[in-house]
Amino acid sequence: MFSLKPILIKYAYELGLNSEQVIALRMIIAMPFYLSLAIYFWVKKQDKRVTYKAWIWKISGLGVLGYFIASYLDLLGLQYISAQLERVVLFCFPTIVVVLSYFIFKTKLPKNIWLLLAMSYAGILIIFGHDLKTLGDEVLLGTFLVFISAVAFAIYVVFSKAIITQVGSQMFTSIAMLAASVVILVYFVATQPIQSLFVNIEQFAVVASVAIFCTVIPSLLVAEGIHRIGPERTSIVGTSGPAITSVLAVFLLDEAFTGYHGLGLALIMASIGLMIKPEKKSVEAKEQPDTLA
Repeated sequence: MFSLKPILIKYAYELGLNSEQVIALRMIIAMPFYLSLAIYFWVKKQDKRVTYKAWIWKISGLGVLGYFIASYLDLLGLQYISAQLERVVLFCFPTIVVVLSYFIFKTKLPKNIWLLLAMSYAGILIIFGHDLKTLGDEVLLGTFLVFISAVAFAIYVVFSKAIITQVGSQMFTSIAMLAASVVILVYFVATQPIQSLFVNIEQFAVVASVAIFCTVIPSLLVAEGIHRIGPERTSIVGTSGPAITSVLAVFLLDEAFTGYHGLGLALIMASIGLMIKPEKKSVEAKEQPDTLA
């Protein structure tokens, strides 16, 4: 479901929607689900209300960073690059998490980290070089925007881990998404005409699919997956994401898939898989609903 997101967003752009419309409508549709979850846990976990109150502002700040700034930059970047390149650039955020954790919290780096980083970014450069040559100079801007999005989401992941252990992943996600939603709507009202939220049925259906099938449901499934099979296995399963996006992009968007894309994907997936498995870095990599969503 996460892998389907860039495909649907590309389709929304083809239907005439812009980034501001997509992100605002997406959060308007998703908000009731997260609000219901937040109310449910607030009522059920009465003993944790003090904990929720203590962390709510930090969670809100991280939510704005991870689900507004990172998501908005990702949506902007998708206007200039292919769905395949967007996914592989975003997929490198676990390597950014590892490096940030080392510099901020002095956590131990995985073995062969520099080799793994070289593999990962070599994979990006291979696909980037191909797309730059075939799609034009706008690929540079789009890749830069998506990379900054990945950095923003990595910062969100690094600082959210400790809070999630206190309040739980589902409550954390609900508060973070609600805070981001409020900021997104304020930003939209300040920069866009309200009338642009009134879209046709086909446009609404695409954005609703992004909100429900690429945001709400997978965020809850990932949380439950971590609970049932552990973060390590959940993250290893997640390494299939870019490959799924590539297949969908080829068949649904008629994007090209060349030997460059195959080699780049192989390098990135191998580097992330090798990094996650031995060092058990998966909690940072998968406490997310979207990618970017």
